[in-house]
Amino acid sequence: MALAINITDIDAGENDLYVFGTVTASGNYSSGGDTLDFTTVANQLGTSQAPVQVWVGGTTGDSYGFVRAASPTLANGKIKINTASNSELGAGAYPARITGDANIQIEAVFSKLI
Repeated sequence: MALAINITDIDAGENDLYVFGTVTASGNYSSGGDTLDFTTVANQLGTSQAPVQVWVGGTTGDSYGFVRAASPTLANGKIKINTASNSELGAGAYPARITGDANIQIEAVFSKLI
């Protein structure tokens, strides 16, 4: 798995579940985005629904965007990475600046009403 999720906190709001944590990148990045698989932490989430919103940010100057699948599940959302020059990260091994970034933060929102 190229993107691993580590949950640090869960806030159960009235209508939504807010999940906070970190993401660790390893292996290879794929053009169009790398899969962000929440099934690896599903036992901590208490839901089988796909997230309705995901924010990811790091400290390298790269930008991260969540790409929701056409038929979303816990397992098929993607994170697309753009470099500081605003072009998509090239397919292949993650660069050291990303694999070495211990501060890639994630916030995911899951609806409790679905």
